Amino acid sequence: MHQNKSFNQTRVILVRHGRSTYNEQQRYQGCCDESVLTEQGKQQAFQTGIALSKINFDAIYASPLKRTQETAKEILRVTNSSVQLHLNSNLKEVDLPGWQGLEYKYVRQELKEEYKTWEKSPHEFTIEKTEISGQTLIKTKTKPVLQLYEQAKSFWQEILPRHQGKTVLVVSHGGTIRALISTATQIQAHNYHAIQQSNSGISIIDFQNTFSSNARITAINLTQHLDEVLPKLKNGKHGLRLLLLPVNLSNNQANCNLGKLRSFLKQVELNFCFTHDIYDTQLIIESIINQSNPPFILQVSRVDFLDIWHQQISKRSLKCNELNTGLVIANTNMISSLLSQALGLNSATSLQINSGELSVLFYPNCQSKPVLQAMNITEIL
Repeated sequence: MHQNKSFNQTRVILVRHGRSTYNEQQRYQGCCDESVLTEQGKQQAFQTGIALSKINFDAIYASPLKRTQETAKEILRVTNSSVQLHLNSNLKEVDLPGWQGLEYKYVRQELKEEYKTWEKSPHEFTIEKTEISGQTLIKTKTKPVLQLYEQAKSFWQEILPRHQGKTVLVVSHGGTIRALISTATQIQAHNYHAIQQSNSGISIIDFQNTFSSNARITAINLTQHLDEVLPKLKNGKHGLRLLLLPVNLSNNQANCNLGKLRSFLKQVELNFCFTHDIYDTQLIIESIINQSNPPFILQVSRVDFLDIWHQQISKRSLKCNELNTGLVIANTNMISSLLSQALGLNSATSLQINSGELSVLFYPNCQSKPVLQAMNITEIL
């Protein structure tokens, strides 16, 4: 279970909207308002409301776009409905004029150079925006991701002083949530794609005071309430997926989590298992792995083996046409260091890594930059 917040701590729970019509059609949405929730999206939002139903929210904010308003209303059906829903324009999705409504496949094939910049250097991605002033069309070049980061900063500056020590629910969009997490913890815009946000995925940030740069990420992209064992990979993705398990054998809560992980992981096919040899590896593996065909197991003695591994993988593009999943068992500091490197954080203090709770780091095929799919997965929110 994720730890309770302290008395003067502000907790912000971030939820992406449920699956939408443009998600279903594999089209770019941006900040256009043509996309609405599908029936599946409404069900996801309702399930999210059930998962959050025991939390007493002091304030609820949502993007004014239809798909987020619909999501918030479904959540409110089963949560603290006495709290008023506030719409905030700073929670709109990244503005992608010219791409909005286009199919992903079309953009990848017909706008190759733009798409390459979007994927590799999102902070440098530029797109043309057309505005009408009287009877004149004015075309300007904008950097959508940088604008989104400024938008996120404005949101924090507005709401944090207003709700110090409270619990706030924010319903927004995938890109916007990444920008909110990033600006709260000083993740730079060139790592904009480093965090995954699934439809109706839940993330949690805790602030110690009203300054948005003094925040700690408590959880990222929890999807177990949607009956997803692990967050789904995007279509056509292959590569290396690491299930990172921090273990402290003296921690009773961690030992309890290990027992729960056995049933949690039985649906996941593991190709290998790496462990740091300071632990009783066999005991841990027997506690959580119950496959008829156990994975290849390797003990590593170097304390910095995860850092070295990450550095080596990041220097090259993977050449694999399938998904390989490995369980990595190490101490909390080692895993925190690895995730900090993946996100480009200067300090691991921005991450609250909990012993016995899985995080998922994915290295896509032919892409050196990893994606943090989830952090601190637990069965109980």
